Amino acid sequence: MPGVILLVAAALLGAAPFAVAQVPGSKLPDGTVVPDFSGIWERIEGIRFNPGGQMPPYNADYRRRYDLAMEARNRGERVADPTSRCLPQGMPRFMVASYPLEVLQTKGQVTIIAEWASQVRRIFTDGRGHPPADEVDITFNGHSVGRWEGQALVVDTVGIRGDTSFDASPLTHSDQLTVRERIFLRDPQTLVAEITVTDPGAFTAPW
Repeated sequence: MPGVILLVAAALLGAAPFAVAQVPGSKLPDGTVVPDFSGIWERIEGIRFNPGGQMPPYNADYRRRYDLAMEARNRGERVADPTSRCLPQGMPRFMVASYPLEVLQTKGQVTIIAEWASQVRRIFTDGRGHPPADEVDITFNGHSVGRWEGQALVVDTVGIRGDTSFDASPLTHSDQLTVRERIFLRDPQTLVAEITVTDPGAFTAPW
């Protein structure tokens, strides 16, 4: 299954680690040392939402919607990007913004602040799960919980609004979208986020 990969280069802020669990430099119960993602990161490689030119694994309904939108665009009709109305990008587009992201690691939480519209995303790493499905607040960035697997932060996000798009094209999704991320340092100056999206309402398989 093709994943979505984001590469960004760091201008690290040099924040000192705190001697508490799950902050940079602390040890997890298995002895793993928590890596330091803290800093301001800028995207250096284009997002690959269609690796190799592949289309998303749309079901028939969403493929028809996409084709109709592209036909309208090719006729010169306006196909509005939701962000053109100053709305947030939503997940996972939040992670591929054209402007920098700042990552803050504190006990039990990783916070990501986007320069675009000063958005804030919270990834809870304190062991909590998601709220029950009927109690999840539906928001642009959803509800994210993360866990450390070795040197990677694995994040699951639910509760994402269905009226956002993956990019400026008519690549849309349903309100059943969930996102899985694996975030790790490829080297001290390069942070990689591998993103897989699952959407039973629009896709026939994960993407």
